Amino acid sequence: MRFLKIPAPELIVQATEAKAKAESLATERAKDLQLLQEENNRLRNEIKVLQEYKEKAHRELCRVRDEQKTIGKIKVNTEL
Repeated sequence: MRFLKIPAPELIVQATEAKAKAESLATERAKDLQLLQEENNRLRNEIKVLQEYKEKAHRELCRVRDEQKTIGKIKVNTEL
């Protein structure tokens, strides 16, 4: 294995540039992660609201169905 002989100042510059690039990439990834977490939270809240709406709609549907059954029975009973 051959090692390149790079003068120390150039090696320091390369290492510094690589470190800065890595830190920049890490910062960018952290921002991306934060955005994804915020979107995830927003979607979870939206799902929760929709689930509550679905449950209310189902309860109302059952109430109307039961009310119609009762009205139907009353009509049948009054005809007799």
